[in-house]
Amino acid sequence: MNTFNLDEFLNSVQDELENKTDVYWMSQADFQFNDGKNLDIIVSSEFIKNSIEKKVLPTITKKLSDLEISIDCVFVVDKNFKKEFLVEEKPTPTTQTTEDVEEINETSFDLEQFNDLIVGNCNNLAITAAKNVVVEPGNRFNPLFVYGKPGVGKTYLLKTIEKASKSSYYIDSESFLESYISGIKNQDIESFKKKIRSVDILLIDDIQFFLGKKGVSEELFHTINYFLNNSKAVVLASDQKPQSLIGFPERLVSRILNGLVTDIEKPDKFIFSEILNEKNLEFDDALVSKKDIDLLLKLDFQSFREINGVINNLIINKQTGMGNAEYIAELVSMYSDDKIVELTPEFILEYCSNVYQVDKKLIISKNRGELVSNARHLFIYLMRKHTEYSLNQIGLYVGNRSHSTVLSSIKKVENSQNLKKEINIFNNKVNLINSNIVAV
Repeated sequence: MNTFNLDEFLNSVQDELENKTDVYWMSQADFQFNDGKNLDIIVSSEFIKNSIEKKVLPTITKKLSDLEISIDCVFVVDKNFKKEFLVEEKPTPTTQTTEDVEEINETSFDLEQFNDLIVGNCNNLAITAAKNVVVEPGNRFNPLFVYGKPGVGKTYLLKTIEKASKSSYYIDSESFLESYISGIKNQDIESFKKKIRSVDILLIDDIQFFLGKKGVSEELFHTINYFLNNSKAVVLASDQKPQSLIGFPERLVSRILNGLVTDIEKPDKFIFSEILNEKNLEFDDALVSKKDIDLLLKLDFQSFREINGVINNLIINKQTGMGNAEYIAELVSMYSDDKIVELTPEFILEYCSNVYQVDKKLIISKNRGELVSNARHLFIYLMRKHTEYSLNQIGLYVGNRSHSTVLSSIKKVENSQNLKKEINIFNNKVNLINSNIVAV
């Protein structure tokens, strides 16, 4: 037992971890060899404990088994223990004083911008990784890829990074694409490249809309390479994980997977509770009662947008003297478990595909067959009505069609009695699902 070297053992465990996310979770703990019997794993929260148990502990126990050493792994949750983000310390040049270094740091980033974010199990890893990127761009987690459903806070996180770093640039997919196309048309692509490559952190939102666009996908690949080769950071956001970006160049997906890929899930009850309590304090605890909060916390919201809508209604009801009892009762009825169908692009596309019995890929292709076109018109109309996608974003989704083409499809639906019938059927279908009624 005396021959057991903890540092060598931990290094061997880390060598076995192929996923960079797993290496990150291991770095969030402190390991101590206790009385030759226990390996204490000290963490700051139950969330980190659960993550290490799931992702790292199997490798630790396997390595212990291989060494034929009888040691129990014991987790110690110490809220005073913190490894919020890790930055490798570099020797300070002798020509710089401590004050000089602090002044440089103060002018390069401001982590207080992250104080506006409420951290929970759903977004802890993404926020922690984002702080690392801000503190030392290009040093770790590069590129950082954040994915999750619409409304979970991806864009807000990217814009927080932009505010926290003094050398960063945020651009959404639509603006990136338009700038790239404009650069090609005007034979001034170098100006576009210079603009987005002049910062330490580049933040690109909604890259799923680059699917099927070979030129811009290639430009994205070369841009990422430039940032990696020049010790600069790239942060990408998408509503799909990298492996689902079918149509992207394989080498682009490979570059993304070589960094850190993390998801942001729907807001958890802890975050919703924090938001409710914060808003309640603004109204001297008179916005909602303890009973109201308990009822609201039973609801299953899918995004911050839904939560913000609820908060706004609570506030306006309070300000107009209506009270919130009736509104909360309606919410409880509406958001009961298994009642609300989420109207995602995938759900709508599946519906239109089934109605017209055409393949989903044809709907978003250039095919102009009558059935395919009708399915596409219906899909565009329902996307505009039931999602927050802009006309340009919808156009990108359905094969890079123009703003005017999308408007034309919407007008065709509004002027077609047959397509109006399909809209009514769709609405009835959603209402049936939301009412938990099984239609035969």
